[in-house]
Amino acid sequence: MKLLKKLWTLKLSGTAAKLGYPNAYHHCTLLANTNKLNLGNCLSKEEVNYISNSTHSVRSPIKNLCEINRNVNISQLISSVGYEYLRTFATELRDGGNQQIMKQRGFQLINPTEKWFPGIGNLRTEFKSWEWIYGKTPKFSVEKEIFLKDQDKEHKMVLNVQVEKGLIHNVTITMPNREQLPVVSSLQRKCYNEENLSKIINALKLASTDNIMQAINRH
Repeated sequence: MKLLKKLWTLKLSGTAAKLGYPNAYHHCTLLANTNKLNLGNCLSKEEVNYISNSTHSVRSPIKNLCEINRNVNISQLISSVGYEYLRTFATELRDGGNQQIMKQRGFQLINPTEKWFPGIGNLRTEFKSWEWIYGKTPKFSVEKEIFLKDQDKEHKMVLNVQVEKGLIHNVTITMPNREQLPVVSSLQRKCYNEENLSKIINALKLASTDNIMQAINRH
C-alpha cells in the first residue's frame, strides 16, 4: 500500500493530443529505462513566465518502470499493452479477460514503410516540419523580468513577447513606472525560440542607460 501511494506522486508516463478535423492525434509515453539526466537537459528552459490558454504541464518527479521492477523491458511492455487492448471490448471500457482475448485474432506490430502504408513518407515529412510542430501553436505570450542598474540603484522591468503561429509578433517592455513601451527588434516575425528570446534580452541589457533612465523618469 505504501508503494502504491508513493507511485501516485511519481510520473511514469506522458501524454499529448491534438484534436482537429478530420483527424485527431494522440500519443503517450512510458518511462521504461530512460536516461534521467538527458531527459532533464531536454526539458530545461529559460526561466520565464508563459501565458496561454493551453493545458499547463505539471512538473512531477519521475521514475523508470525498471526501477520498480528490474525485469521490465521494452518488448515486454509492448506485449502487455497489446494484450490489454485484446482483452478490452472495442465499444466499452470493460475488461473481458481471457475469454475476450480468445475471441480476438491477436495483434501484429506494424512496419511504418511506404510498402505497408503508401504515402506515409509525406506524412512523416509534414509532421517533422516547422510549420506543423511550431506554426500551429496557439497564441501565447512570454514574460521575463529584467534588472538594469543605474549607478547603485537597480530597476526592474518586465519584457513581454507575444507569439502567434510560432513567430515573434509584438515586443513590449513595462517600465518601473508601469508605462508600457514598444520594443523595436529585428527579430519580429522571426521564429520564437530561447535563442531569439535571449538575443532580445541581451540587446535590452546593452541599451543606453541614459535612454532607459529617460523612459523611467518620463512621468
